[in-house]
Amino acid sequence: MKILKLPLAGLLFCTVPFWTGCGTSDKSEAPVSLTWEMGASDIAPGYYENSFVLKNISDAPLPKDWTIYYSQLPRNVKQAGNPAVKVESVNGNFFKMYPTESFTSLAPGDSMRITFLCSYKLDRNSHAPEGTYWVAATDGKEGKPFPVTLNALGLPSPESLPGYPDAVKIYESNLRLAHAPALKQSDILPSVKKVTPAEGGVVLDGKVALVYPDEYAGEAKLLKEKLSALYGLEIVGQAPVTIALETLADKAKAVNDEYYDMVIGSDRIKISAATPHGVFNGTQTLLAMLKDKKAPYRLDAMSVEDYPDLLYRGQMIDIARNFTTADNLKKLVDIFASYKMNVLHFHFADDEAWRLEIPGLEELTAVGSRRGHTTDESRCLYPCYDGGYDPDASTVGNGHYSREDFIGLLRYAAERHIRVIPEIESPGHARAAIVSMKARYNRYKDTDMEKAAEYLLSEPEDTSRYASVQYYTDNVINVAMPSAYRFMEKVIQELAAMYEEAGVPLTTVHLGGDEVARGVWLGSPKCRALMKEEGMTKPHDLAEYFITQMAGIMQRNGLKFSGWQEVALGHTEEAHRQLRTQAAGVYCWNTVPGYDEVVYQIANNGYPVILCNVGNFYMDMAYNGHPDERGLDWGGYVDEAISFSMLPFSIYRSLRTDGAGDSVDLDKAEKGKTVLTAEGRKNILGVQGQLFAETIRSFSGVEYLLFPKIMGLAERGWNAYPAWEKLRGAQEQQAFDKALALYYEKISDMEMPYWAKNGINFRLPHPGLLVKDGTLYANTAIRGAEIRYTMDGSEPTVNSALWEMPVKCDASVVKAGTFYQGKASLPITLKVE
Repeated sequence: MKILKLPLAGLLFCTVPFWTGCGTSDKSEAPVSLTWEMGASDIAPGYYENSFVLKNISDAPLPKDWTIYYSQLPRNVKQAGNPAVKVESVNGNFFKMYPTESFTSLAPGDSMRITFLCSYKLDRNSHAPEGTYWVAATDGKEGKPFPVTLNALGLPSPESLPGYPDAVKIYESNLRLAHAPALKQSDILPSVKKVTPAEGGVVLDGKVALVYPDEYAGEAKLLKEKLSALYGLEIVGQAPVTIALETLADKAKAVNDEYYDMVIGSDRIKISAATPHGVFNGTQTLLAMLKDKKAPYRLDAMSVEDYPDLLYRGQMIDIARNFTTADNLKKLVDIFASYKMNVLHFHFADDEAWRLEIPGLEELTAVGSRRGHTTDESRCLYPCYDGGYDPDASTVGNGHYSREDFIGLLRYAAERHIRVIPEIESPGHARAAIVSMKARYNRYKDTDMEKAAEYLLSEPEDTSRYASVQYYTDNVINVAMPSAYRFMEKVIQELAAMYEEAGVPLTTVHLGGDEVARGVWLGSPKCRALMKEEGMTKPHDLAEYFITQMAGIMQRNGLKFSGWQEVALGHTEEAHRQLRTQAAGVYCWNTVPGYDEVVYQIANNGYPVILCNVGNFYMDMAYNGHPDERGLDWGGYVDEAISFSMLPFSIYRSLRTDGAGDSVDLDKAEKGKTVLTAEGRKNILGVQGQLFAETIRSFSGVEYLLFPKIMGLAERGWNAYPAWEKLRGAQEQQAFDKALALYYEKISDMEMPYWAKNGINFRLPHPGLLVKDGTLYANTAIRGAEIRYTMDGSEPTVNSALWEMPVKCDASVVKAGTFYQGKASLPITLKVE
């Protein structure tokens, strides 16, 4: 979805290889190997050159009866003349190469170069081709696919690539963090609203008592588990210290349902709130205060009053592009809850997979949750995102949640006061569902045509020509077909049944609604007939028809609809009047310069808005332009400082640097832009991070892209009005730098050691470097981290020289890395002038 909003700009990922042995060989391996290397950039307008070197590693000549498949982020492919081996796109991010009539047999041990052009750019090593596999044919019949060894050579001269991180700018930026005050006990993330110190304190040593009324039994159970697992504290009936969970004596103190207060005395810790959610938040504050302490745990006496400014604080996790297991998603839910986040946006369906069992629509998972070698997608989808070519293998390409898995997730999240909002991508980004329902049609068409067509999402006679941002030509539901609405309502009702069985309320379903390509529906007889019948004059009228019909279906099922920002754009006033009252949330993502006014325009138009700003909260954006950082960059780079700088009510001042890393004049950022009205302010419900999974290959990769940058999201959702927001000029900069320094100190001292101890992967930032007057200076944003460096061109390791003070430097190249808590940053290179 909100995934690559610029054509070809860092998009999706693909997958696997498709092919079999050579000729009639019975060998259980491919007879070739491949080496990929980057060529010249901008060799033609908008295109770069690259090549494969194909080597025959078998003991027989290589014939013409083969194809090699591979995956890569979407791009156009061009070749000049009459190449011996043709390279072309199969679909979206899936490609193939095969011999043409010009191909001559390749002798054993011989190699050939296959050169071709690709559109856009390639400036990350992880965006190179991957997932290569071989399929041979005998007498026109395909054989078994076999993996092809691929050696993707690293990009040449990485330090010269546009966007490579500037070590000197990092050094200068880190200087702002040098004078952070010592952390206090109450300095946690997200920051608490009000703290009043008191005399004395309490010591938790070995055993504590826990008292609570029945209504807080769930919160008490989770607190007991955490105190035991994390801090070795045993809960007993009587102990020197008692933790009491209580109902607020004066409920009028509760600013909102998540308010709590906590009083730490000499022998008692009292957490009070008007709701179980408020009590839960208080327990998370208590646990956070213990993070950097050792037994026996001393807590200074104080009182805390705290509540969130925004009642929606969410994170979207994409399990469609690449799969995340239920157990790993529960791990994330537990972590999110510890930072008082309260929504999991469950992105389970997209072009590349459908990941949730829907009773009565078995094809959605039998076909749509599996990716592998296929010529017709009758039993699985095409490979992509390097999920492999075997649809039955345990890979990130395959997998789904059973009904029981999802019900278990709902209960687990609800216990931690996290609401799960499911998303059915529609009408675009629906390729997995479309292919699955086509497979259902083919399954039943010869025996029961009514059943075959009952949930069909595409029209065979549709001749529309279009390409989505991810280069799919067949990923949009036909909105003129009644069967499409039967399908959507069937899924919604089955979702509602799962929530009911879980004992968890369902109030909204996210309907997607984004990135419907131009040209869709224009060749559909059914759409043309519907347009004529309804007096429609343009394709957007069909999109409006779909969302208003779906809003009605949702209302009929006792629900409100949610969707990406497109669901609230371009409609007639009549449609707006209907949709405003039926919308639970419009998720505004596009804050790319030139489009950023749309967010406040939608809020001012009366829609409830969730701020999903790509420039601050798209966790799948790479941390920076280092070629070994995974992620995309069509919306800029996102790191923990950028997420922290987001201002919900001043979004134009939320990005403090431009794409080159240079400072933006914030005092001019709002000039001429749409102003958020008083009514519009009331419609800003909250904030959400997005993690789309095209570039992710493991759960470790999920964590790497989330931590630490998600900390800025958690902080800003809880504290939406930071002190610097109303300041200007030097005063504003000083206030921001002070807050940022404290934020990094919390991450360094409290969070990273906690993550390392509890098996949570995270990313370390590069150190900053400066050579001045023949002396090397270095610094890091992470307090307590080591900086290791080399001056001989080798990559720094944990055994390289430790930078502790300025050192003499007459080298032409310095390489350095940050080392902390058993982890290392990617190295950074400084070329000395």
